[in-house]
Parts: sequence; C-alpha cells; structure tokens
Amino acid sequence: MNNDMMAFQSNADRLATRVAPARRLGAMTKALVALALGAVLVPAVHAQQPQKKGAPLKGIFSKPDSSPSQPLLQGTLPGPTAAGTPRSQLVDEVVAVVNTDVITRRELLNRADLVERTFRAQNRPLPPRADLLGEVLEQLILERVQAQTAKESGIRVSDADVDRAVESVAQRNNLSVPQLKSKLTESGMAYDKYRDDLRQEILLARLRERDVDSKVQVYDGEIDNYLAQQGGGAAAAGEQEYNVAQILVPVAEDATADQKAAARSKAESLLKQAQSGTDFAKLARENSGAQDAAQGGELGLRPIGRLPAVFANAVVDMKAGQVAGQVIESPAGYHVIKLLEKRAPTTAIATKVQQTQVRHILIKTGATMSADDARRQLAGLRDRIVHGYDFADAARRFSQDGSASAGGELGWVSPGQLVPEFEQAMNLLKPGEVSQPVQSQFGVHLIQVEGRREAEVPVDRQRDYARSVIREQKVQAAYEDWLRELRDGAHVEYRVNRQQQ
Repeated sequence: MNNDMMAFQSNADRLATRVAPARRLGAMTKALVALALGAVLVPAVHAQQPQKKGAPLKGIFSKPDSSPSQPLLQGTLPGPTAAGTPRSQLVDEVVAVVNTDVITRRELLNRADLVERTFRAQNRPLPPRADLLGEVLEQLILERVQAQTAKESGIRVSDADVDRAVESVAQRNNLSVPQLKSKLTESGMAYDKYRDDLRQEILLARLRERDVDSKVQVYDGEIDNYLAQQGGGAAAAGEQEYNVAQILVPVAEDATADQKAAARSKAESLLKQAQSGTDFAKLARENSGAQDAAQGGELGLRPIGRLPAVFANAVVDMKAGQVAGQVIESPAGYHVIKLLEKRAPTTAIATKVQQTQVRHILIKTGATMSADDARRQLAGLRDRIVHGYDFADAARRFSQDGSASAGGELGWVSPGQLVPEFEQAMNLLKPGEVSQPVQSQFGVHLIQVEGRREAEVPVDRQRDYARSVIREQKVQAAYEDWLRELRDGAHVEYRVNRQQQ
C-alpha cells in the first residue's frame, strides 16, 4: 500500500468520531485558493444574491472565512500537476463510505496534492502528510453529505447556471472562456472536471442559502444592544417604532381546504387564549411555527415601514399590550399578533469617531500552521519592512486575507469595527509604524497604521453596520451548527486497506 495511506490509518480512527468545524477546516481548504490568476470570483450563485448595503464584510471585519470551498468558488485555477505517477495508473480503493456514496483513494490523494502544491507556492511549511490527509478527508465527507442533502431536497443546477459561473470565473480573471479553458489545460485539469466541480460548488451554496442563510434574522433589539455596547446611537430619527409579537400557524402552499380550515381554527383558539390573558410569549414558544418562536414571537422594535404590511395595518391604531382583535392571514399562514411596545420618534444624532486608515498582512493558523510558526514568519517579514521593503508589496505576496490584492488595505475603520486584539494593537501605533505580530481568531497579523481622522458616522450607517455584523455572526454560528448536524446524522465508515499496494 502507498505510504500516504499507511500514515493516514491512525488519523482515520481519530477522525471517525468528530466533526471538524468550518473554522478549523477553513485553514486547510483556503490553502486551495492561493494559486490564483488574480481576482477573486463572486460565483454565479453569489451574483444572484444582491449585495446588501454594509455587508458582507471581508477579512477581519466581521467573520472568519466560513464556507468550506474549493478553488473554484474563489475564481482561481489550480496549479500545474506535480510530477510523478499519474493517479489513473494507481490501483484505486474506497477510503470512506458516506451514507450510500464512496470517497476513493484517488479522490483523496488528488485533493491532498492540490493543497500541497498550494502550500509550496506560498512558501508555507507543509503539515505532516497524515494530518493533511485526515483534514482533507473530513472536508470531502462534509462536501459529500451536503451534496446528498441537496439532491434529496430537489435542488438542481442547470447547465446554463454552470455556463454563467464559467463566464464569471473568466471575467474575474480577465480571460475569455477559451483562454480559461487553455489555462485549465495547462494546469492539468480537464474542462469537464472543472465544470463538474463548479456545479457542485453552486449546489452547496444554494443548499446553504436555503437551509442556513435565509433563516437567519436580525432583530432591532439586537442592533440596539450592539450599538449600546459600542457606545453608538439608537433608532433612526423621526419614525415611531413598534415591537410586535406573533404566533404563526403555518399553512403549506399546496394545503387542502380542510388543512387551511384546521389551521385557521387553531389560530382562532390561540387568539382567544391570548385575549383571555394567557402569557403570549409562552403561547408563541409552544405553538408558533415562525422562526422567532424561541423569542416568544417578538420581532423587535422597528419603524412601521419595516413591518409586514398585514401587521402594520393592524397595529397602527393599537395600544401597547393589546392583542389584535382577529386572526391575520398571510401567504405564510394565520397569525395572532400582540403589540408589545410603541416608542415615540427619536432624534438621531451623528456620532463623531476617530477613524484609522490601516492595512495588514495575515497568516492564517490552524492544523497546518501553528501560531508560533506564523509569528516567526511575520517577525522576519516585519524586519524586512522596517528596513525598506514595501508593506503593500509584502501584503500582496504573503497575506492570506481577502485584502491582499489591495496591498492589505482595509481603508478607514471606526472603533468597534475590528476584532478587539487587532484594534487594540492598531490603537497603539502611530501613523507609519508597523506592529509586532498580533494574534487574533483569524491568525497572526502585521499591522500598519497609515493615518487618523475624526469623522461623523450617521446613526443609520451605524445601524446598517451593526445589522451586518450581527447577521454574519449569527450566520456563521448557524452554519457551523448545521454542518455538525448534517455530519452527525450521516453514516460514515472509514476504510483503509493496509494490504493494498
């Protein structure tokens, strides 16, 4: 048997009972994106989702890289195939069974080879082969479980979707589609394989959007709390705010008349209980089919224009503490609502803050890169910068953050916008100074302050930013929980044949 697989045997046993969370896998999977032609892809699946003002935030601004992805999703092309025996000439074997699918030795080794080539291109130390194979296998397992879930859910990716993704990759890399095909040939990857991998990436992204991203909500109360912690303002000026709680009895789109009647009857019964004084939050937690049920059905303070129209029409003349007089029907089903609070308009005052223009170089840490190794690398790089090496050029060459292509530039940032470790180190620097290596949840950084200024941040901008930060945090947590549930619910059998040569 190949020595790689013999070394991996002990790791397979160790990995069999655990799920590698997205953040841990990110250090490994993001190694796949370093052999880039240039720009980063926003794939077709992402392009279909309009970018909301203030989000998503990149790099250290809001969240670690989360979605475990191959280079395709990042718009990069693989490097040339390493010299050696072609995989097609090797005897293949099954290394893992994931429900009804298998992962083969060839598939595992091909992916591991890609990671290794990327590490070498980055001049990063290679992890032990057994550790690499273990991490890559776990990544393949997670991808396979997600693909199975997508298939079972009826999610499909058409050839036209893949065509658009290919065109997007080409455009982002300043190539035509024929030039992209040529580059793929040079790298040793068949065009059909590239399309297949793109199709899978789009499939997984759509699954995540449906099962995770679309279900995350941010409430005004959460924004208020965040801004209070950051010393920011409150609601936008001039609008009366309403805090509404709901109980939803859901109705499926294809529900029969009898099913609709039963749902309405249940909603009317709940309405009577609420009107008689039964605790509304308890009723919501025990009976509501809405995503806010765990919060007692509470939507949070918001202007009337940001309430669902059917709710707004009902509550505009209600008093705080009052339950609506009748069940409200919507496309989602039947609602019982209560007005918890009505708040008078506030006066919004722009907040003056000291902003810092900053850039950084990031080396990510994880199973394949220890914090000590990252600090040593950055300490050597800092010495070169202090003695004249251009910081921006160093960032473009060595940084593993999304800001690398811009020379590590993060722009003008306000207090509370960066993770605490980074911000504390940044605040100690004078313009032009370079920090010692600084560790955060994202890895180890070198930081350079370029300038400082005082600026006004309008309250609506503060709230937009807070909303995006809170949402990204909640999406990340929900995604990790979702992945863990998928993995825990899958039947995974590790197989490594020691006798296979």
